[in-house]
Amino acid sequence: MGCETSVLCTLLIFFQIIGRSFEMSHDFVPIKDDLLSKCEDKPEMGYLDAFVDLSNFSRKRGPGGVNISGNITTIWDVDPSDVVEIDVSILKFEGDKWIPTIIKGNVKDFCKSFYDKNTLYYSYSTKHVVNKKEAKEKCITTPGAILLWEPYLLKISFSYAVPLNVGRHKAVLIFTAIDKAGVKRDRDICMEIVGDIVNA
Repeated sequence: MGCETSVLCTLLIFFQIIGRSFEMSHDFVPIKDDLLSKCEDKPEMGYLDAFVDLSNFSRKRGPGGVNISGNITTIWDVDPSDVVEIDVSILKFEGDKWIPTIIKGNVKDFCKSFYDKNTLYYSYSTKHVVNKKEAKEKCITTPGAILLWEPYLLKISFSYAVPLNVGRHKAVLIFTAIDKAGVKRDRDICMEIVGDIVNA
């Protein structure tokens, strides 16, 4: 289990795809206290209520970031042996509509890579998971698996080398489970996080 189970997944994959440079520093400031929203243009796909139980998970915006604590329980109706693939796209709000940016990404095996300490998102998320061994073994494909978080302050600051401007953006994430035969299950989960990229 991992970031995928929550809120944070959206943010963390977003920033992994953006990448690093030493030229410009920015913050990503979510507009919603609970961070995530349903995908407006993909109503046929599942959302958090088909993915994880967040009743014991707390996200509260405070000075300097979002206070994270509690635990998340997976409820996604897939098989523990499934591979989880994630597609990410970043859009910018211009005028009165969302415009796709050039930033798109794909993670072929999310569970395999999520607990790698060398990934950009580790320090933002799984560094703070208390039961790392169990969470890594069960990932998000085992219903009933629990991810325990130590309390911490999430603040997303980053540098990037791609042409993203300050302003309102959203990351759209689609989680797909693929069975042992390589067939995609009809249980896609879609979520998005909307926020402002501001100068740090």
